[in-house]
Amino acid sequence: MIAKKKIFLIIFLLIVLTFWLVYFLNRDLFELKTLFIYLDIIQDYISNNFFISFLLFTVSYCFLIICNFPAASLLSLIGGFLYGTWIGGIGIIIGGTIGSFIVFLVAKIFFHDFISNRLLNKYSFIDNYFQKNDLELMLLIRLIPGIPFFAQNLILAGLGAERLKFFFTTLIGLSPWAIIFASIGQGLEEIFIKGQDLSFALIAKPEYLIPISLIASLVIIILIFKKKFK
Repeated sequence: MIAKKKIFLIIFLLIVLTFWLVYFLNRDLFELKTLFIYLDIIQDYISNNFFISFLLFTVSYCFLIICNFPAASLLSLIGGFLYGTWIGGIGIIIGGTIGSFIVFLVAKIFFHDFISNRLLNKYSFIDNYFQKNDLELMLLIRLIPGIPFFAQNLILAGLGAERLKFFFTTLIGLSPWAIIFASIGQGLEEIFIKGQDLSFALIAKPEYLIPISLIASLVIIILIFKKKFK
């Protein structure tokens, strides 16, 4: 069993390192300008192969989350740009949740003691709060911006979060941000591709008003959580 775990870890790390090697050798391919260069081809493929293209986007998002790709927010905007607020948002939620869950499982199985003893030992008050309010803290970490997404997964693994609680709090906590970023991405399409002027009429649509309401709700929730956490 131990040998199998080591083999799995080696394969996992090799896949991640291979991705980063490809990324550093072909950084131009990962820039936003590449999307616009091939935009007509991409949109034509999406039109003719919608389900497959959506599946590819979701799997790619999941994989980039696992590899800790630094421009995940940009990829979220691209999801909204290509698929719209709701379809793009669903892809981000599914890919982000599954990717985070895989990172969480790997970190919990192989690096729990290291994260707990080396990184979280200095902040024992976090562990104390987690033992009494695990669901609240897990949601708080997801909802409050500032902590890198990859680091969130490691922190929760080090705290010993339960798998099901991690999965569902990630699903819930990621959802509003996914819809917000996808909405912004769709707005970019209407401004830059369709040539619409930025005006209140453009913003006053359900696909934009709902994310704006989500932002306002998140601010209120964050303030409540922060006050309670202190």
